[in-house]
Amino acid sequence: MQVTAMAEHVFKPGEKAPQAGIYKVLHYQHRLYHEVTVLAGQSLPSCRRCGKDVRFQLVSAASPVEDDADFQQAPGEGGKQST
Repeated sequence: MQVTAMAEHVFKPGEKAPQAGIYKVLHYQHRLYHEVTVLAGQSLPSCRRCGKDVRFQLVSAASPVEDDADFQQAPGEGGKQST
C-alpha cells in the first residue's frame, strides 16, 4: 500500500474522492475528528451539523480486496476454497 502526496491535501464536500481509503473527517466546532472509509470516486458529503465546513483528509490509501491478485480466482477454480 502506498501513501501518496495527497495525504496532506484537504477535500471539501461535493468533491470526489481521488482514492479509496481511510479519510480523517475534520468537523467545524462541534466534534473531534474521526475516520471513515471512502471509495474512489465517491462524492464527499456535507455534515448535517457543520454543513459545507466539514473537511476530509486522506490518511491511508487502500485498494478493494477484489483488485488484489492474491484474492482473485485462478481460471478453472470455480469459486471453491480449500479448508
